[in-house]
Formats: sequence, structure tokens, C-alpha cells
Amino acid sequence: AFGNAKTIRNDNSSRFGKYIDIHFSRDGVIEGAKIEQYLLEKSRIVSQAEDERNYHIFYRMIAGMTTKQKEELELTHAKNFHYLTQGNCLKCVGMDDSKEFALILDAMKILMFTDEECNCIWRLTAAVLHLGNLIFDETEIKNMPASELSNMEVCNTAARLLGIDGKKMCVALTNRTTFAHNELIVTPLSADQAMDVRDAFVKGIYGKVFLWIVNKINEVIFKPKEDRFARRLSIGVLDIFGFENFGVNSFEQLCINYTNENLQQFFVQHIFKLEQAEYDRESIDWTKIEFVDNQTCIDLLAAKAMNIIALIDEESRFPKGTDASMLTKLHNQHAHNVHYVKPRSAHNTTFGIKHFAGTVYYDSCGFLEKNRDTFSGDLIELLQQTKTEFLRALFMKEVAVSTQTRRKSPTLGVQFKASLDLLMKALGACEPFFVRCIKPNEHKRANLFDRELCTRQLRYSGMMETIRIRK
Repeated sequence: AFGNAKTIRNDNSSRFGKYIDIHFSRDGVIEGAKIEQYLLEKSRIVSQAEDERNYHIFYRMIAGMTTKQKEELELTHAKNFHYLTQGNCLKCVGMDDSKEFALILDAMKILMFTDEECNCIWRLTAAVLHLGNLIFDETEIKNMPASELSNMEVCNTAARLLGIDGKKMCVALTNRTTFAHNELIVTPLSADQAMDVRDAFVKGIYGKVFLWIVNKINEVIFKPKEDRFARRLSIGVLDIFGFENFGVNSFEQLCINYTNENLQQFFVQHIFKLEQAEYDRESIDWTKIEFVDNQTCIDLLAAKAMNIIALIDEESRFPKGTDASMLTKLHNQHAHNVHYVKPRSAHNTTFGIKHFAGTVYYDSCGFLEKNRDTFSGDLIELLQQTKTEFLRALFMKEVAVSTQTRRKSPTLGVQFKASLDLLMKALGACEPFFVRCIKPNEHKRANLFDRELCTRQLRYSGMMETIRIRK
């Protein structure tokens, strides 16, 4: 419920990757498990495409909570919250949000969530919705663009649920504090800048809650080895995002498609080895078999020096770095790479990558902010003052470090690449089996096969290449 949402292709789409390691006893009985999560799609929290929903939990809370609970959290109807209405889709056909919420509560009890923990989760999730309803008006202070809140009562509601002071939160959302030459400088933010700060704050809170829930589940289902030197019998299940190519592709899609380039290489090499062994058994000369090696694309994205993720990371660390300056560096460095597509117009904010499954154009707008994956130091300081111990614990790591150290901490791209490297190492130590899911049509209807759509998915999943190898 916290990581899945309705999209145009799937009513229950996982918007994060997960690797579940299922542990078995010597007798073949399941004795525990552990979940690793990858790259929750945080942008969905603040905006959704047409005919898509935000994460299920928001709609299910509103539909399934008692009147008393909703009054306490000041929740009314999904249509009254900005973060839930941008896709113009509040309901999901065949899905009863109220009944689903009851199932969520049952699952939380089974997984030993305490009542206090549940209440804290509901308060923070409700606060996210109220923060989305803040309205920032443009104004001027000393001839500089500034902003002010026009609905302070909503700010106070969100602040109450977060256990912080409403006026202080208002100041932190509409101003930026910096230190220069041992002097404190307060700079007012324009309405657009204030909304960006608010959205980053919201994504930070929800992301932390999501991670906390995954860790809580692991605490309950994971059983440490009695003998740390003993081998553990396990089956790992990787359920991770497929290749993505939307109307507008952003930083998340770049990370997702980089993952798929790695998984595709792993898949093809594995299939090639199987086929090679088959040829050896039949004494056939297998040296004639050729397959497309996508290592050059992986090199471009993240393996070789001055790769795309490294350049994005470098620009993210410059205080004056912008999406435009990042794009210029990408063009200058990779314009002649066969896998890189530079647009003809200098005003075009996109760049293209020729992936194994086809060319994808990425819109550079918002890349650096997503990669930095941080929010206002003023708001982090404000969170130190929260009366909610649960919220303070979520941000303990961020509160403990200085602003300078935060700027030097690993970016989302670096963290994701490190996680993916560990995942690929784990997969390399396993005997893999592959399951390919093909969606027959875009309309979610039975007995309707769209030939073009199916062919495209077969190509994206690497099946065409596999068939060619195995012929």
C-alpha cells in the first residue's frame, strides 16, 4: 500500500524494486526472510500523470478510517487534497479502498506494529496530504521575490501532526538560511521556490516512513543464523522495475533503465553460457554464435570515467550547478558516443540514450534536485524540535550532521549504483531462473492481444535477443 499505485498500465504497480531473500531450514521449511528495497518513486507523492493515482495508502486511509480518526487527522475526502487529484483518478475499478485498509491494519498487527507506531505513521501520512494543500502567494520584500502562505490554518494542521511549531514551519518553508563569512543570511523564497522546498520536505518524510516500514518488517521476519559460519539455504526473488519509456522520462527512469541494462547483460550472458554448454554436449562449433553485448552502454551510463551518472553527481555537488549546466557537460563529453543522442536544438532540455530496448529521451529538468535527494537545512533543524519522538528518530542521521557534511554525503545516484553493484554480486552467486511478464493490452481487458505491444515488451525484456541466440 505504501509502495504500490495505480498507473495507466497496472492497477497495482510496484513503484520500487525489491529483492526478497527467503531462508530455509535443512528440512526445507521457511524460517525467515529479508527484504532489500530499491529506489522508491518519490516524485509520485507530489505529482501524478493523467489517469494515475498516488500511493494506495492515502486513498485507503481516507476510505477506511473511522470518523473519529479522520476528525483527529482532519481528513475529509480524497478530492480535497492536491496531492491526490493531479491524475484526475480517485477510484480504481475492482478495488475497495475501505476493505483494503482493514487488511492493512490486520497485516500490521501480524507484523507486530504497535498501536503507537501505527498512529505515528497515520499522523505523518496525513501531514503529507495537508502540506500538499499549502498555497504560496507571490510577494516582494526589499524588491526581491518572496512568498507568503495564504492558508496558515492548513500549515498549523500539518505542523500539529508533525509535532512542530506552525509559525516556525511557515518561516522555514518561505525562507532559506545560509552562512557566509560567519554571518547568518536569510533569503526569502519565491512562491515557486517555496513549493519546491515543500515538495522536497514531503518526499523526505514519506521516503523515511517507507524505509522505516521495510526495516520494521525485516525485524519481524528475519532470523539471524545460529552459526554465523554456516551456509544458509535460500531462494532470492527479485521483483524489480522493467524497462521504462514514457512521454516524459526523468532521473528515476535513467536509474531504472541503467538497472535493466545490467540485468539484460546478466540475462544474456547466462543464456549464452547455457546455450554454449548445449552446443558442447552436441559437439557443435559454438564460436559462430554472436550476441549483442551492451557493455558499451553500461560504460556510458556508469562504468567508465566521466560517465553520465558521475557527471550528474559532479554537477550536483556544485552550489551553483543547474540542470542546464549539467546538460551542457553531458553534450560536451558524450556527443560523439554512439549510444548518446544530442538534440539538434540548443533550447531542447532532453538528451537521448540508445538502450538495448530502444532509444529513450530524458528530460534533464529536475535531475540535480532528485539526485541530491535532500531538503532544506532549516526544516531539518526544525525537525529537531518536534515533540514526536518517532519523527525525530526517522531523521536522527540527518540532524546529527552539519549542512556542509550533508552536501558531501552520497547522492541518490551514487547510493543507487552501490546498491545495484551489491545486487548484481548477489545474483552472480545464485543459480538464476527468469520469469518474463507480458501485458497483452493497455486496456486491462481479457482475451485481447495487441500484437505491437506484445512485440515491444518481448524486445524490452530481451526475449528477441534470446530467441536469436537459441536458434
